[in-house]
Amino acid sequence: MNDPVAPLAEHFHVDLAAVLDRVRAIDPRAYARGRDALDGAATWLSPFITHGIISTRDVGEIVRESHDAQASEKLLNELGWREFFHRTWQLEGERIFGDLKHPQDNVRSEVTPSAVLDGDTGVDGIDVPIRHVIAEGTMHNHARLWTAAVTTRFGRTWWLEPARWLHFHLLDGDLASNHLSWQWVAGTSRAKPYVMNQANVNRFAGTDQHGTWLDVAYEALDTLALPKDRAARRAVDYAGFDARDTMMPQLPGRHLADEPDALVAGTPVALRSIWNLDPRWREDLDRQIVFIDVDHALDWPMSAKRWALVEHWADQCGATVLHGSLDELRAAAADTDVVRREYPACDGWPGTVEERPWLYPMPGMPFPSFTKFWKQVKGTQGP
Repeated sequence: MNDPVAPLAEHFHVDLAAVLDRVRAIDPRAYARGRDALDGAATWLSPFITHGIISTRDVGEIVRESHDAQASEKLLNELGWREFFHRTWQLEGERIFGDLKHPQDNVRSEVTPSAVLDGDTGVDGIDVPIRHVIAEGTMHNHARLWTAAVTTRFGRTWWLEPARWLHFHLLDGDLASNHLSWQWVAGTSRAKPYVMNQANVNRFAGTDQHGTWLDVAYEALDTLALPKDRAARRAVDYAGFDARDTMMPQLPGRHLADEPDALVAGTPVALRSIWNLDPRWREDLDRQIVFIDVDHALDWPMSAKRWALVEHWADQCGATVLHGSLDELRAAAADTDVVRREYPACDGWPGTVEERPWLYPMPGMPFPSFTKFWKQVKGTQGP
């Protein structure tokens, strides 16, 4: 297998004009034809969307300016998946971090197989993307599905800790999209799990590998398991980002406690999270702060590459980066006019809350599946 076409981490250290140029360059027909292949027409916009640099609405509206609804349908559908996951998070809250509808079956451990952590499953179309995401933070969505299936279905591992591990490495690690995708693969949010065999991997990874443990007919997948020589497990090493005393010095910015004048009474503040790094947001306010909730960062650690990306885009926003506890933020903002954007991980933050720019409205009826979500919102994103 050739090296993945997934971009390097440095390719996301650009400016907003470059990001918008990438959106305008999308060919939605090519995307619809080839998005499932690892060397296909993926947009690679997800890190920008995850961090709120651009929104699903931005992408949808820009694409629709140059392409009709039929040509754009598949891309708009995939943007719908992201909003479906986030609307589910809004409604379900912390429940998305446990089995959403029913328990995962055939679980033997909560500890991830070492073969997955090392990219050593023996299947090239999976191993090369795993090693790439560890090195660069990017991974094609199809490779994510394969990785999750190897870990959960064939590795008999409960999905939560491996989902946390992948979230750590991904530049676009998104708690809703990542964790609910793992649940989709593991079968805890729908009727059955996702499975694939070597032929499926070869088809979409561009490999021609045969004779692996995964090289079986689909009828044999129900009882297939990782071979014994690849079934050893170990705890994940988060490079010091899962302990407060080692994480704090690695975070961007300064401790809020060391900046007593960061939020001053009478000075309006645009309070940004790491998921709202759009340089266009509240440009009318001179005081721009990106706050990092240390306790949240401990719960969901992120790699040094990811924090470097956050720091880059905070600078693009002209924002000061501060980190601390939620109690410290509330105390500092007690007498300050603060405005922020809605985001489930920030529900306890102070300030006046603005709605995020959604491409689709919240459905009026329940949507326990994407099909029921899409049926209600399809065609509502504008003329």
